[in-house]
Formats: sequence, structure tokens, C-alpha cells
Amino acid sequence: MNPPSFAHFTRAGLLTASLSALLLAACATLPPPTQELAEAQQAVARAGDADADQYAPDVVDSARAELSRAQAAMAAGDDDVARSAALAAAAGGDLAAALSRQQVLEQDLAQRRSEIDRLRAQLGLGGEADGLVAVPPPAADAESMSPGMRLQALDSDPRYAGRAAYERLRAQQAVAALQEARRDARAQAAVVAARRVAVAEVAARNELLALAVDAAERSRNELLVEASRREAERARQEAERLRIQAQIQAEEAERLRAMAEAEAAARQQAEEVILDVGGEQARKLREARRREAELKRREQELLKAQEAAAEADGS
Repeated sequence: MNPPSFAHFTRAGLLTASLSALLLAACATLPPPTQELAEAQQAVARAGDADADQYAPDVVDSARAELSRAQAAMAAGDDDVARSAALAAAAGGDLAAALSRQQVLEQDLAQRRSEIDRLRAQLGLGGEADGLVAVPPPAADAESMSPGMRLQALDSDPRYAGRAAYERLRAQQAVAALQEARRDARAQAAVVAARRVAVAEVAARNELLALAVDAAERSRNELLVEASRREAERARQEAERLRIQAQIQAEEAERLRAMAEAEAAARQQAEEVILDVGGEQARKLREARRREAELKRREQELLKAQEAAAEADGS
């Protein structure tokens, strides 16, 4: 067996030196994770603004812890730890914000559907409301699946077709990074991938929830319009009833007034007749008394004439 030649050692040395130079150049060109850290800070801040402390406290607390670890590693000059912790913090912040939005949307949807049920009962409408968007519940067995399987299940679910495209892209990138991660970095990469897939799942469901809220809002508004229309119709009918009632009362009052006037006229006429009859009787009585007085006067005159004649005969 011939020993290796000097040229062989030279080529091997050059190859090794070239690979070393490439690795060193790659390490040298990898900048500090300032952008990743900034994205993590923004994600955690968005989660706080979305009330994640109320709706997803555990997730946002974990994201804040990862952000603190990333900031400490950055200050210590450990870029690899800072980068991985920042990626985990950003994914955790996005997940906390998505979970918070999910809670708010579910509450809004429940409130609107409750109002719809109340309005339909008030309007006497049977059956179920039309045009509402069905929203499937979160997957119960998602935690037991690997990030890749969860992402595949999300992509194959027709109910979420075309939903959360950006979040799915980031989840695909995180799953690919997990597959290519070194052994010592796999645990942190798995955390990032699981969170990114969870963000995609929640974001896709949130889009359906938002559609359902909009549909419920439209249905509620239509029912409110119908309730207002019926209320206006009832008000119109009540106004018409009151108008007719007022008209009847006015006609009755006019009838009673006419009757009262007729009775007053008849009473006055009767009184006038009575007065007329009384006047005639009084005149007749006066005439009779006058004749009686005339007759008595004549009788007295006759008596006096007879007495005078008798006295004349006796003398």
C-alpha cells in the first residue's frame, strides 16, 4: 500500500481549510438576534394589550419569562440562547394574543346568539336562526400530537381551508426548523413549533369566529328591525284604535248634547204653553168676575127701583 502523497495531504488540507472558512464565515455573518428580540418584545406587548393576563395568563407569563431570558442572554453575549429564547417568547406572545382574541370572540358570539334567541322568542319565531356560521370546537387531542401532525391535520381540515395563511406559513417554518435542529436545540425548537402551530390553529378558528360574530350581528340587526317594524305597527294600530275611540266618544257627546238641547227646547216650549194656558184662564176668570159684578150691580139697581116703586105706591 502506497503512502498518501504530499498532493493528497495538500488537497485534504485545502478542503478542510475551505470548510472551516465557510463555517467561520457563516458564524461571522449571522448577526446578533436584535430583530428576533424586538419581535418578541412586540409580541409580548400585543398580548398585554389584548388582555392576555385575563384570558391566557399562563401563556403570557411564559412568554415574558422567555423574553427576560433572551434579554439576559443577549446582554451576556450568548446569541444562540438569546435567539432561541426570543423566538419562543415571540411565539408565546402571539399565542397569548390569539387565545385572548378567541375568548373575546366567543363571548361576543355567545352574547349575540343569546340576543337572537331572545328576539326570536319575543317575535314568536320558531326553529333556528338562518345564516349563522358554524364554528367547530377546538381539537381535544391536539396536545397529544406532534407539531407536524397538528399542522397536517389543520391543513387537511376543509372547514379551515384558506384561513390564517400567514400563521400557517410561520408554523411550517417552525416545524421545518424543528426537523433541522441540532440535538441540543431540539427542545427549544419543539416549544417554538408547538406554539406556532397552536397560533395557526387558533387564528384559523378565530377567523371563523369573526365570521360567525358578523353573521350573528347581521341576524340580530334584522330581528331588531323586524321588532321595530312590529312595534311601529302596534303603535299605529293603537293610535288608530284611540282615534276611533275618540271619534266614537265625540259622536256620543254630540248626540248627548243634541238630546240635551232638544230636551231644553221641549221644556221651554212646554213652559210657554203652560204660561199661555194660564194667561187665558186668568183672562176668563177676570171676565167672569166682571160679569158677576155687573150682574150684582144690576140686581141692586133693580132692587132699589122696586123699593122706590113700592114706596111710591104706598104713599
